[in-house]
Amino acid sequence: MAVVGIGLIGGSFALAGRQAGVLGEVVGVARSERTMLEALHVGAADRTTADPAEAVRDADLIFIATPVAAIPDVFARIAPALPDGCVVTDAGSTKRAILDAAAALPAHVDFVGGHPMAGSERAGVMAARANLFRGRTWLLTPGDASGDAVERLRATIDAIGARVVVVGADDHDRIVARTSHLPHLVAAALAGALGECCSEDDFIGNGLRDTTRIAVGSAEVWREILLTNADDVLAALAEFTAEVERYRDALVSGDAVALTALLEAARACRERMGET
Repeated sequence: MAVVGIGLIGGSFALAGRQAGVLGEVVGVARSERTMLEALHVGAADRTTADPAEAVRDADLIFIATPVAAIPDVFARIAPALPDGCVVTDAGSTKRAILDAAAALPAHVDFVGGHPMAGSERAGVMAARANLFRGRTWLLTPGDASGDAVERLRATIDAIGARVVVVGADDHDRIVARTSHLPHLVAAALAGALGECCSEDDFIGNGLRDTTRIAVGSAEVWREILLTNADDVLAALAEFTAEVERYRDALVSGDAVALTALLEAARACRERMGET
């Protein structure tokens, strides 16, 4: 396997696959010498390179775990070197734009869009761990990929303990805009709205820390995720804004019944999610 962008996600996939015995040699791709050395140190790669084309030349599976905005450029760089019959997949949080860009890949390979629903506020390959995906959902958007390619990838993902769900790219982007992208935007906006209160340690409880935890994610990574799925995020944001307005209206009018109903409905929704 070649891992292009061997950070938290790419490194964790490599560690998990090696632990499960479903991966042979792993070639890690990174821009910095430090990251390449770290990937070797934690055992996420057998060898490393800064050249994606060199990494994929003999690979059966290519896993692209770069920021979303970089994936089309990765496609262009690896396309001439991809061997016949290899499977290319990614970990991008949006899928429509990536599937469109995958049209640049040669016909002798299969691209299966992927999105592991797992992560951490920590970044980099030193934070990688083999159990990151265990029990987590791994979304696949096959597009025009062959059934054999999808099943080969599914078998690898099953082996590391994740649960595969196949979904169309449009549905994927619409749903994750509400379940992933909007929550990050709201957490970031809440943290930003606190202003100087962020430094008032004596007044900050676990509720605020839990609610804003994901706001510490990489600004560059999340900028590209939000921009590449802007239409669906805006639709989700409009729904959220309307819900906030209902709370505002209840407070302005002093309507205890309406406020209680809103809070009860929210509690019931959260309870349906189960424990994290």
